[in-house]
Amino acid sequence: MNPLPFMLGSDETHAVLSAILREVQGTDTRLEGWSAHPFLKFGKRRAARYDVDARSGGESHVRHYQWVGKLYERDDDARKVATVLRDLAAIDCGARGGLAVPRVVAYHAPRRLLLLTFEAGEPVSSVIAHDPRTALPAIGRALAALHTSPVTIDAVTSAAAVLSDLRTRIAERCTRFPGETAFLQDKLMQLERDAALAPSALSFVHGDFGLANLLWRAGQIVVLDFDKCAIGDPAQDLGNLLCQLLRSTLRKPGGLPDFDSMRVAILDAYQRYASDDPGLVERVAWYEQATLLRKLLREPFPGFENDPAQQGRGDAATAGRSDGMAGCRSE
Repeated sequence: MNPLPFMLGSDETHAVLSAILREVQGTDTRLEGWSAHPFLKFGKRRAARYDVDARSGGESHVRHYQWVGKLYERDDDARKVATVLRDLAAIDCGARGGLAVPRVVAYHAPRRLLLLTFEAGEPVSSVIAHDPRTALPAIGRALAALHTSPVTIDAVTSAAAVLSDLRTRIAERCTRFPGETAFLQDKLMQLERDAALAPSALSFVHGDFGLANLLWRAGQIVVLDFDKCAIGDPAQDLGNLLCQLLRSTLRKPGGLPDFDSMRVAILDAYQRYASDDPGLVERVAWYEQATLLRKLLREPFPGFENDPAQQGRGDAATAGRSDGMAGCRSE
């Protein structure tokens, strides 16, 4: 047993896992042992993979389970994710869209611990690199299947919410680094001026559909981390994904196919399987730019943090960032 400092203590973990095993595998199931391993790609969420050994009744052999445990600050958030994953499992998106999602094992309400099945797979970026003609259409089809799923939840997202979040982030950034103000305010004004119109129909959206939350397994796209799912514009998921692909091509030139070809392949596949959506391409381009600006706000701009003398040279120091924003524009 090796508890993690950001999860539950050893005794409490043992008690919770024992109770869940009895709940899902039968009252005669006994916990034989467990270990916990941290996840590094879950953002601020406290998460771990649990390797669990159990024995049922008079069985001589030990059964092994791998679960992902996530601790939530709010009960509503944990129940939202559990409900969505159960709904997606019932719909069987795998048959419709060639995708898989984690299954809910159990929810321990007293500690707001949601246990999901651990989903193995290859990073989808690796598959894109060596077989883009297979991987890219599969991603487009999988996302279309998610967006056409009849999942209903209370959470709603919109272009207005994206702009509101950006205003807050930019205000905080400009307070710390006044020299960036002109550049950031100019980019915000461009987004406000060209704000994406609402789609004719809202859809279920993942909310963080990108490379870090996608795996490839036996021809299927495995989609992880539904914490930010909502009802909204499907263009938001597409914009987020395409922005991540663009950033990957800029950071590691030659590691992936050229961005324009990937963008075309994903959008073509998506539109073949999704509902007809006039204006989708234009809205995707807007969300690409909004997502890129939000991601830039998390990174140091060249010259500002380490050299106070650069504080007044915002345009020169961020010229390269401006070019990167242009890379998200539709042709």
